[in-house]
Amino acid sequence: MAFQYKELEDMGFIPAPAGTATPKTQHATEDGITLCYGTTTPTDTATGYAPGCRFIDTDSGAVYINEGTLASADFNQVVTTENIDSVVTASDVVDHVDATELAGTAAGTGPSPLIWDAAPILATLLNPTDNFYYFDDFLGPIDVTTGDGWTLTQSNSTGTISGLATDPGGVLVVNSVGSTADDSINAQLTNCLFKPAAGVTIRFEARVNMTDATQQFYLGLAGVDTTLMASGVVDDVVDKCGFFHHAASTDNKISSICSRTSTEDATVDVAANVNNTYVKLGFVIDGLTSVKFYVNGALVETGTTTAAIPNAVMCLSAFAGYESAAGVMHIDWVRILQEGGRAT
Repeated sequence: MAFQYKELEDMGFIPAPAGTATPKTQHATEDGITLCYGTTTPTDTATGYAPGCRFIDTDSGAVYINEGTLASADFNQVVTTENIDSVVTASDVVDHVDATELAGTAAGTGPSPLIWDAAPILATLLNPTDNFYYFDDFLGPIDVTTGDGWTLTQSNSTGTISGLATDPGGVLVVNSVGSTADDSINAQLTNCLFKPAAGVTIRFEARVNMTDATQQFYLGLAGVDTTLMASGVVDDVVDKCGFFHHAASTDNKISSICSRTSTEDATVDVAANVNNTYVKLGFVIDGLTSVKFYVNGALVETGTTTAAIPNAVMCLSAFAGYESAAGVMHIDWVRILQEGGRAT
């Protein structure tokens, strides 16, 4: 068989001219080109290059590997200890970690993927120019009196908050203590503020259990308010977004709510609640467009009533009240992220 000059050149038997821009084949098999060289890397989507094909840049000495397919190439530079600073950027690392490392599983004890997989937490920690982030595993000191951190309002002077001295990993206890209907504790971290706005995303999740699933409770974000639940009814005075169970609720059920002051969008019985059983409660506020509520990592409700989506500052808020038994809420951890909207 007679070969044309260019065919011999492409097969590597005849050297290509020095400094050639078009990739030249050094080695090819029935599966495609496996080794080539030149001064211009093969374009993405180029055809004929086997997966794993090496391209040697004869200008820089850099080596590239086809991580695509025979039908659509994707050449990426091989990273070494000598070139890592120029090849891998800080944003590459942040994007990779944010996309793969910051959520657990829906059924696990950690954060839920549907809420957190797309969250730029590491980027926020490294550069909080626009975003801000709060996480507490309650392993440290807990302010149990109003003034230093939590703002506490008691009904009938009964409620308390405290750390739990029996469970590993840290737990905040929110306890109504009393034995009379509507005895309660209203707890807010009033400097832990988040504000929904157009173009802003707010993510919230906490792992929590109630010792009695009939008790009154509220957990989420709310405007500063000393009566998140008064006389057994969730309030309609401040903006809020969270989960609740009040006197008129179905026993052993969890309901969701978001509101812009008195305009509320509440959905009853979005999930079951079991005595002394941890459940993860979370939501994502997408601008002023929608709120998605999640229980144990699964979507249970989407609120799209624009007039009921909060648009004022809200702080981390918890309420426990007496219903048929004392309200005792255990919060294992809480995580909140606001993307965009930092005050200037």
